[in-house]
Amino acid sequence: MSTTRELTARAHRRYASAPAILGAGTAEVRETLSFAELGTAARACAAKLRAAGLRPGDRVVIAIANRPESLILDHAVFLADLVRVAVGHRLHGKEIAAIAADCAAAAVICEPEHREVSDGPWHTIHAGAELFADLTEGAGFEPTEPAPPEDSVTALMYTSGSTGSPKGAMVTHTGWAAMMRAFWAELPPVGPGDVVLHVAPMSHFGGSAGAACTFRGAAILPVARFDPAAVLELVERHRVSVLPLVPTMLSELTREAERAGAELSALRAIPYGGAPISPRELDRARAVFGERLYQCYGLSEALAPITVLSGAGHRRAELLGSAGRAHPETEVRIADPDGEPVPVGTRGEVFIRGPQVTPGYWGAGTATDEDGWLHTGDIGVLDTEGLLYLVDRTSEVILSGGFNVYPSEVERAIESIPGVKAAVVFGEPHARWGESVAAVVVPHEGSTLTAEEIVRSCRERLAGYKKPLHVEFTESLPLSATGKVARREVRERFRRAPTDPGDDCARGGNP
Repeated sequence: MSTTRELTARAHRRYASAPAILGAGTAEVRETLSFAELGTAARACAAKLRAAGLRPGDRVVIAIANRPESLILDHAVFLADLVRVAVGHRLHGKEIAAIAADCAAAAVICEPEHREVSDGPWHTIHAGAELFADLTEGAGFEPTEPAPPEDSVTALMYTSGSTGSPKGAMVTHTGWAAMMRAFWAELPPVGPGDVVLHVAPMSHFGGSAGAACTFRGAAILPVARFDPAAVLELVERHRVSVLPLVPTMLSELTREAERAGAELSALRAIPYGGAPISPRELDRARAVFGERLYQCYGLSEALAPITVLSGAGHRRAELLGSAGRAHPETEVRIADPDGEPVPVGTRGEVFIRGPQVTPGYWGAGTATDEDGWLHTGDIGVLDTEGLLYLVDRTSEVILSGGFNVYPSEVERAIESIPGVKAAVVFGEPHARWGESVAAVVVPHEGSTLTAEEIVRSCRERLAGYKKPLHVEFTESLPLSATGKVARREVRERFRRAPTDPGDDCARGGNP
């Protein structure tokens, strides 16, 4: 095995003349960069980061939209033995600052609108053409220190527990390499000349899939904004081989392909994951994309693909509700609340063990039990063929458009609004986003708050996808026998049926 520094440098050498980055004409870097040129730019960027005082093991938070520089930054961080902390650029500046504070980041690279980040004790670098040109010019970095241990941390993947407070799941060099081997084994082979179109966030699942392809010599084509017609046009024009998506994107791309058609002969794999998708929607996608579909299950604490429903697996309609089989290097079992395995076909918590599982959270202890098993909080069933079916979640996490939304975080934001006494937040089914955020609010007596004011206030405090699309007011909340809010009863009383995609679009969609 190797460290990410060694893997990165090896790719630059091995595929030197092959294209590494394709400019789509919508980002600062518009021309094609070879792997050799990518290496030159990444070493120059690494030198600038080191010159700013960063040292091996320092954390670098990266919160930018998909763009060619995303790959340059990733490779610079790896070459300089820094720790990659990639987060969604759609987070509010205060949320990014909180993550930077949690991991004691040495630098934050973010979009110009993230003004709140500039107040922290770290180096703040706002993305832009001139600044990136400055970062990637000059002498290249050449490491003098030995390569770090393979069990040391190379990345943090931020997640959250039931309290909603952010936690950085540590990814070791061993874990990163295991993640790439899993993608290499499960997806069709790629190499020089293949193209990965990045329209799903490179900070999440799509970036992991893309990293595996990059280290095999494939080029990336980054796209900052998802537009189904534009994506299909790029797939045709650049003969895209791999297209990572979240289920929301897959559903919309399916509808556009049905409407307009597309030339997909070069496209070999559409890995998707990060949110639920109904068998009905998946069957519709299968009719368009066939065996190009690869469903991948994973978590921040155990990088996808932990299980995969292969292209061939999508042939069988009865398997479309499955997350697939475990990758050979990974163990998956279903257990009862005491951690004891349950019989095949019995519902229980999903436990995972293997090299992709995090050793723990940054500054917050271990994530596994004494035998190395990760308790995922997901409820699932294994059938006689070893296929995993996810049926529920022990936590209340809402998965909206491929993003996690933690109810307690939204509840705190709502309860900070003057005139609000209490709030309960939960997910409700949504035809477009998988789930959307709903809030039940108890106002103080005499309050004249409106649903629009609640939504507006949330938008000012949180990422857009965390704001509620459905707000109800009630005089009181039901309590359990122990005096706690009966959340399930609240959800059952106020949860709406699946909404039509057009309903929320008229109200601003899920920005």
